[in-house]
Amino acid sequence: LAAGSAVAVGALAYLLLKRDAKEEQAGARDLLEAAPSQSVDKITKEQVQQILQEIIKSQEQMKGYMKELTKELLSKSLTFEQTYQRVKEVQPADPLEKHGLSMVSFDQLLDKHQGDPAVRESIAKIMGAPSPNSCCSEKVQAITVKTIIDVHNFMLDKLDALVQDFLALPNKNTYDMKTVTIAAQAIVGSKIEDSFGITSEDIESAVLMYHTMLATNQEFAAINIKIQQTMGKLMGTSFAMS
Repeated sequence: LAAGSAVAVGALAYLLLKRDAKEEQAGARDLLEAAPSQSVDKITKEQVQQILQEIIKSQEQMKGYMKELTKELLSKSLTFEQTYQRVKEVQPADPLEKHGLSMVSFDQLLDKHQGDPAVRESIAKIMGAPSPNSCCSEKVQAITVKTIIDVHNFMLDKLDALVQDFLALPNKNTYDMKTVTIAAQAIVGSKIEDSFGITSEDIESAVLMYHTMLATNQEFAAINIKIQQTMGKLMGTSFAMS
């Protein structure tokens, strides 16, 4: 369940592709570079709770920045480089890097303390499950399964074009990949809002609302596999499916 740090910086694979814990865990490990790891045994439950709170704070800050950036992208045409620089200017420090933890070691810590109610509550908040109020809003209620699938097809198309353009850049190796994924999220999210009039948060709420139905929808599953594969091309990694 260690999606924490990546979610905190708004990585596309989590905010747009959150489907189940296994996918989130695999995505987190692919997206985050391993940091020098502290000994898991020396970190207390209280320190784990502190780190989780730092992640939540970082996540909330980044959500605010992303909303402003999405508004800017809707009102003016920014290049990928301009969007990347906007994100780079406001991107919070990674809490895991601050504490010298790799994603794998953080996984181990969460597994170790998963029985603690405070830890579980923080993890649920980091995972970004929409609030009951948002799920019940008229705007979300009006979203159909067809709309969800249409949005994901649209997302795949725009993401694929963005990835191809990025991979063609002669200096692509100089970019920070976590910042790249945030910029990608902002660009794709703004295009979704412009075309469908709904935000990424609206879609997340609708996916939660139709979770049981979507879990057996083969078209939805196939689209998500393609989106993950496209993200894998961007990150230079492959997303394992099981």
